[in-house]
Formats: sequence, structure tokens, C-alpha cells
Amino acid sequence: MRFWVFWFLLFAPLFAEEEIRVELTTAEKLSPLYISRWSSSGFPKSYAEELRSVLEFDLRTCGFCKLMAVSEEMERSLSLADESLAFQKIGGQGAHYVLKGALVDKKLTLSVFSLKAGTLKQFQNIALTGDLASDRRQIHKLSDAIVKLLFNKEGVANSRILYSVQASPQDTKWRSEIWECDFDGKNIRQVTKEESYSITPVLIPSGNGFLYVCYKTGQPKIYRAGLKSRTGERILDIRGNQMLPAISPKRDKMAFICDASGRADLFVQLLGADGTLQGKPSQLFSYPGSTQGSPTFSPDGLKIAFVSDKDGSPRIYLISSTPGVGRAQPVLLTKINRENTCPSWSPDGTKLAYSAKSNGVRQIWIYDFAMREERELTSGPGNKENPVWAPDSLHIVFNSTDPSSSELYIVNLNQSETIKISQGPGKKHYPTWGHR
Repeated sequence: MRFWVFWFLLFAPLFAEEEIRVELTTAEKLSPLYISRWSSSGFPKSYAEELRSVLEFDLRTCGFCKLMAVSEEMERSLSLADESLAFQKIGGQGAHYVLKGALVDKKLTLSVFSLKAGTLKQFQNIALTGDLASDRRQIHKLSDAIVKLLFNKEGVANSRILYSVQASPQDTKWRSEIWECDFDGKNIRQVTKEESYSITPVLIPSGNGFLYVCYKTGQPKIYRAGLKSRTGERILDIRGNQMLPAISPKRDKMAFICDASGRADLFVQLLGADGTLQGKPSQLFSYPGSTQGSPTFSPDGLKIAFVSDKDGSPRIYLISSTPGVGRAQPVLLTKINRENTCPSWSPDGTKLAYSAKSNGVRQIWIYDFAMREERELTSGPGNKENPVWAPDSLHIVFNSTDPSSSELYIVNLNQSETIKISQGPGKKHYPTWGHR
């Protein structure tokens, strides 16, 4: 009974999300950026505005700039035939960067001017089809190219997010499938069709599909699938319930939770270069009367952060990921709150995101390894859970929870705005972020 009580603590939705606030420890200086209205021939003006709004969303949430409102004075300056003269005229109006776009014969040309550097760059003849889903992807790619050009950073607008969607019960049976969406929550697509309860997707590094847990045999087991395969293949032939898989960045280890011994313990399975299992899984940590959960690997794969209630309440510990070398002892990491779950290690190794109960509400917290400090990222009513980092170690996706619904939100550490990216029926939870 203790095992399932703890899973309920980890996963069960609790309260409605009404407002989310983000507390930033330092104010990042964001560069003012202006995006002009787009002229259009070959497409209706409304379609051009739709694509422009995609670019606007991507850059507004990239974490490096703040968008300026559309100004008639700026538009008049940008309408000059001589672009160099046009950009000189707007130099005194506060913008650090200006983007001017035009759709001609179903191709987009975007001029990017840096007033700080005095440079002009053009992205020319970007082919568009008129299919919004396809063209959105083109704009996401363009957004990342702009972020790289202006800020020398890798963008995440062209990345995708996997998550679980739990539908209402049919014939008294709960059903959940894995879905995917763009960075902004659009272009949603159902990935699995197990006709069962599928949850906690985890992307395998280097584009080799994903792992997830499915109950189609009656017990939770770990499966592997490709993004187009619809159904998965079970990868472990051991008894008991298996939950919460995690893959090391080098793809040489898989961590998971299993109750084969009668309690929920932390296990590690070694993997070959082709993903095949190497030997049998090893029990990495067990403690009498306790439950372990939610493993996440450090970027070098040498450590695992995980949840344990071995000292009375769920908190986050660190342990070596190498099995069979003595009896590894975990080190307590989170000390401020007494209920900490769902850890996620940032790809650059500097931080850990997790969910913690703060003043009775589950919030997203950050542990900074360099500073050895814990700080609350979100605040406000409504529980927030399952934070996962983007590849840039700047953005985080997480889900809110309440008894009837759960939605996805993204946030970055440089901006206080939290943005809801999901909508529609079903409870969206357990997001993971990473592939393009």
C-alpha cells in the first residue's frame, strides 16, 4: 500500500491553476527588438500575420530580447526604399535590433539589422507552402537562426515536446497516450496508440525514439518506441512494476524504479552502443520501509538525482550511477522543504529543477550546484509538477494540476512570464523536451 500511496503523492493532480508567477533572482538585461509588419504577395495578408505571430512568440520567449510594440513611426521609417537609411532613422527609437519581413511569390525574405553592431543580414527566399503546420516549422527554424545570429545562443523554437494526455474514463477504464507538440504548443500529434494507460515519456538522446511506461499488460512496464511506430516494444523482462525510466546522455545506462523486492527501489540497467541490454539490471539503492522515485542523470552520466522518503518525507538525494561498486550511500541535496519530487538535471549540469511543497502548494524550485542554493522559481496558487529542461538549460516545461485537468507551461530563467502552451480536453502531464 505504501508504494501506491507514494505514486499518488508523486503524480496525482491536486489543485486548480489560477495564476503563476516567476521569481527571478537577478534581472537579465533583455535587448529591445522590433518586428515590422510583413508585406505580402502570393498569400493573404492574414496568413502573413499568422506567420509573423509565430516569429513574435518565438523571439518574445527566447530569453534574450524583449519585443517592442508596433509603431507607426517605425513602420514609416522602414518603408523607405533604402534599407540602410531606414535603419539609421530608427536608430534613435530604442531598438537594438530590427527585423523587416516581406512575403513575395510564396517566399519569405527577412532583413535583420543590428543597431548595436551596425550590421545587416538577410535571410532570403525561405520557401513557404501555404500549409500552416509546415510553414510554422520553417518560422521556428528561422527564429533559432536569428537567436544564433544576434545572441550567439542555440535556440529551442524548433524543438518538440512529448507529453502524456489522459482522457476521461471510458467503460470505467482510464486511458492515456503520448502526444507531441511544437515548442509553442501547436502542431499537436498523437504519437502512441496503445489503447491503454501510457505515461512518463523520456526521449532517448540522439534521436533514437523514446521510452515510456504503459499498463497494457495490467502492470506498469517500460516500453521503447519510435516517433512514428504507434506501439512500443517492452524492453525489460523482469517481475514487478517498473516505472519512471531515465536515460543517461551517453545512452549507456537506464535508471528506473521497480518493486520486484516488495518495495520501490532504484535500479540501473547497462546498455550497449546499439541500445541493447547488457546483463541484468542492478539494484542501485534500497532502504527498509522506504520508496524511491524519479531518477535523473547528471550530464556526464556519473550521478543520479532521485527521490527517497527514507528519512520520513520525500526529498532529493544524489548517488553514484555505477552499479556493483560497494554499497553507494546517497547524499541529501534538498533541505529547505520536506516534500521534494520530480527532479530534472539541466543539460549543462549547473542546476536541478524539481517540484516542492512550499506553504502548502507545490511550486517549481531550482537547486544551483555552484552556489549550493535552493530557490523558488514559481509562486501563486495551484500545484506545479514535473519540470523538465530544454536543451539550452534556460527553458523549462512543466505541468499544472487540478482534479479535472492539467496543462503545460513554459518559462525561461531570464524572463518572469510563464506561458501556457496547451489547451483542449484531457489532462496533459509528464512533459519531456529535447528533439527537433
